[in-house]
Amino acid sequence: MKEDLKNSIDFLNKKTEKKSGLSVPENYFSEVEESIFAEVSTSSLPKDTGFTTPNNYFNDFENNILSNLVPQKESKIIHFKSRILKAIPFVAAASIALFISLNSFFFEKSTTFSLDSISQNDIENWLDSKSFTNTEIANAIGDDFLNMNDFSFADLKTENLEDYLTTIDTQELLSEINN
Repeated sequence: MKEDLKNSIDFLNKKTEKKSGLSVPENYFSEVEESIFAEVSTSSLPKDTGFTTPNNYFNDFENNILSNLVPQKESKIIHFKSRILKAIPFVAAASIALFISLNSFFFEKSTTFSLDSISQNDIENWLDSKSFTNTEIANAIGDDFLNMNDFSFADLKTENLEDYLTTIDTQELLSEINN
């Protein structure tokens, strides 16, 4: 008997194009959770908000606000352009006066450098550190610095001069000249 029933249910399903006796809407199982949570959350909300407004409140709202506004006085407009244009000549004159006074104060002193202001050791160290030839040094010093007839810078004693001349090694001098 069960086979007869099964055959008849299958027969009916084929005729009605149903696969089973039960049917559910599309996406029912994917949306059921969201709909349950939405129902639970809205059911816990109160039905009345607790806020009430008087009758015709929003009809007269704009008129009430405009009637409560206090008309503002027109404020005086100050134009900075005219003030700046008036101040430009004074600022220019002050900057020129400041420039002239600073130039006369700072640049009035003229310092001259001479060889006397530099120690002899500094000059020797500088000459040793640079690679100058004898010709370059002679050109830099000039003829005014050393006059061949002026031996006032050397205090020579005759005894010292005689000792030097007698002890001179001519071979050594000749080898220095050749090199």
